[in-house]
Amino acid sequence: MGSKPMAETEEYLVLKQLTDTLDDLKINYAIGGSIASSVYGKVRFTQDADITVAAFADKTEQLYNLLNENFYISNNAMCQAISNHGSFNVIHLESAFKIDIFIQKDDDFHRQLFLRRKKVRLDESIEHLFDIVSAEDIILLKLQWYQSAGCISERQWSDILGVLTIQSRALDMKYLKSSSEKLGLSGILQKAIDQVYK
Repeated sequence: MGSKPMAETEEYLVLKQLTDTLDDLKINYAIGGSIASSVYGKVRFTQDADITVAAFADKTEQLYNLLNENFYISNNAMCQAISNHGSFNVIHLESAFKIDIFIQKDDDFHRQLFLRRKKVRLDESIEHLFDIVSAEDIILLKLQWYQSAGCISERQWSDILGVLTIQSRALDMKYLKSSSEKLGLSGILQKAIDQVYK
């Protein structure tokens, strides 16, 4: 990989391994977290990735068998995450790169999140389009994480402000504001908007 930092190329190759497997099994996915906020906002290198996947209870054995050769994966943790719409992680054995996998929740927001995801090329050296959550939805997801952590995470707040600043007029503010109201996030969204557009 030369001198490129892992976040620029290696992690995307690992993600491609995982998402190719999901595609083969016809399991829908949407990449979020700092990778998505870096696509739409300010670049932030990370040592892990977040990805939401559609529920796949009938394909657990297939997914486990396909990933087990190149990733550490706990079959028990995966099955538990599916049963409670929680999360589990897989770790790429060669690079130790960790991917947190969240099972899609059965609610309006997460259904919209999947419908609104975008196909994005993450690295010029990799001929591949990944499914990424939309700019509006990464703001909403990060607002949820920020709120659940007691509104003290400077990293999450910086990511939110970065996407708002760089995407600016391209954002669907009507969707963003209506969704934030439904999710109980309108107050902190307005605080972020006021800080960016003051």
